[in-house]
Formats: sequence, C-alpha cells, structure tokens
Amino acid sequence: MMMKHLRQVLQKIENLNRILYYVSSLAILLSAFILTYEVIVRYVLRIPTIWEIETSVYLTVMATYLGAAYGLKDGAHINIDMITRLLPKGFTEKMSMVTSMISLTFCMLLAWKGWGMWWEATAKGWHSESLWGPPLTIPYFFLPLGMTLLSLQYISLITEIIEKRGGKSHGS
Repeated sequence: MMMKHLRQVLQKIENLNRILYYVSSLAILLSAFILTYEVIVRYVLRIPTIWEIETSVYLTVMATYLGAAYGLKDGAHINIDMITRLLPKGFTEKMSMVTSMISLTFCMLLAWKGWGMWWEATAKGWHSESLWGPPLTIPYFFLPLGMTLLSLQYISLITEIIEKRGGKSHGS
C-alpha cells in the first residue's frame, strides 16, 4: 500500500516536471526573442536598453534548473557510457543505483543551500547591481526549486531501480 502511494506521489511529481519542461522551453524561446529585440533596438535603432540581457540570462537559468528533472526522467542528461556498455548488466545496474544515490545527495545539498541563499536574498531585499536592478529573489528561486525537483526525480529513479531489482529477486 505504501509503495502504491509513493508511486502516485512520484507520478504527480513527474507530471509537474513535464509541465515545467514546457515552461522551460517557452523561457528559452522568450529569451531568444528578447535577445533579438535587444540587438534590433540597440544596434539598428540606436536606442539604449537596460533590461534585456539580464532578463534573458534569468530566463535561461530558469529553463536550465526547471528543465533538469524532466531531462533526467527522459534520459536526456549527458551519459558517458563507452566503458559501462562493456560491463555486465548486473554491475551497471548496481553502478546506476550508486551514482543515483550520490547524485541525489548532491542535489539535496545544493537544494538545501540554495533555499538558504534564496531566503537570505528575499529577507534582505537583495537587488541586482545593474542599472535595471531587479530583485534577486526571483532568479535565486530557480536553483533550489530545480534542485528540489531534480532530487524528487532521483528518488523516483531510485524507486524504479529498487522495483526492478525486487522483481528480479522474486523470479518476475
């Protein structure tokens, strides 16, 4: 019963990550449009701008962190498997579990530190030092959120690995 409930929660997380994947895609598209606008306005029309580059960078950061969990689910992260393909399948499955646990630990640590950094920026009212000066609480939010979602996706991946191993040990 508990495993069924966990699977339902993880499915909801995967659905959220799918939605955030589309949000990330839109953020990249919007960033490209903003940069194109900036080039036209600044270099063709000779009108100075103050917000376009920073906004584009923030959108790209947002897309990177919010899309990372879906990338893991979809298998889109970088894998260097030249050597691991030569190893026995049982060993690579165990290695996948170990690397997933290490990655989960790293992501959880980054999320924890990131939430602290975000809270400090929010509580102290930090702003960018640019002429535009937007509040840093907005871009600082994406790292811990993204790492939290990536941690949850690693938990989902680890759960799948455990379920597959359990099925093998019971003759399934």
